[in-house]
Amino acid sequence: MNNKTKLLSFILIMTVLLSACSNITQTSNNSEDIANNNTKLVVYASFYPIYDFTNIIGSDYIDLNLIVPAGAEPHHYEISAKTMANLEKADLILLNGLEFETWADSLPESLEAKIIRIGESVNPLPYREHSHEAEEIDSGHSPSEFDPHIWLDPIRAIDISKIIYESLASLDPSNDIAYLENFNSLKSELEKLDSEYQELGNIANKKEVIVSHNAFSYLGDRYGIEFHSISGISPENEPSLKTLTEITDLVKSKGIKVIFFEELANEKIVKTLADEAGVDSDVLYTIGGMTESEMNEGEDYFSKMRLNLIKLKSAVE
Repeated sequence: MNNKTKLLSFILIMTVLLSACSNITQTSNNSEDIANNNTKLVVYASFYPIYDFTNIIGSDYIDLNLIVPAGAEPHHYEISAKTMANLEKADLILLNGLEFETWADSLPESLEAKIIRIGESVNPLPYREHSHEAEEIDSGHSPSEFDPHIWLDPIRAIDISKIIYESLASLDPSNDIAYLENFNSLKSELEKLDSEYQELGNIANKKEVIVSHNAFSYLGDRYGIEFHSISGISPENEPSLKTLTEITDLVKSKGIKVIFFEELANEKIVKTLADEAGVDSDVLYTIGGMTESEMNEGEDYFSKMRLNLIKLKSAVE
């Protein structure tokens, strides 16, 4: 065999080997893509607190999506046709329930996803009208029989998280151990948060608290705080002149030092009322509509709850 023949044979052999290696690499990459995409549960969480808990428990094992966009007011969110179509891809849809998601009534029966309405299983409190303004029905949707703001109680937040863990594990038992470890870690943090909030319960002769939105009944029930709200269950209702007069009188008679408004509500009324009564105004977070900038800055359920604790301690002492 001459040198030219040897060279041609060598080139042919190398071409075959390189082609085989390329096929093996491509096959390997395809397998990884399938594993990365097809083994992950596609999960949709209705709004931020459920999203936050699910993100902690599911971690990198799930493909998690937020239905109510960051910074949107969840009480009156109207789901888009695009989002509704995306839900067709879901394996699991996690809702607060208790009629909090008014758009949930329009979910099509054709959805193959498992739908969990968490609030019905965490011992919800009956909705009691704590506001000085009767609840106005401005959307044709009646308020729930139960108060939907269950996530603001750290103990019920543990129950919420357990339901999320059980839902993930039932659909993806291969990652059960990881989900359980993450849930137990979250549970420990929520128990620590509850112990910090117990300081409120230990304060004697607590002052009453005025908020713009009737969202804090669970905190009041758990830690012995009496909340008065200017509006009802919806933060967008505007109070009457009679209500504003009653609140002003209450502030002066009870020695109340601050009036709180919700982070996504119109603060103008509260600030005007606070100025009239000669007291401060401040934000008390419901955490329902965490903004994208807050999330990017590392804010989460725990940071907002601890901010609330600082503000409430100052208000009730």
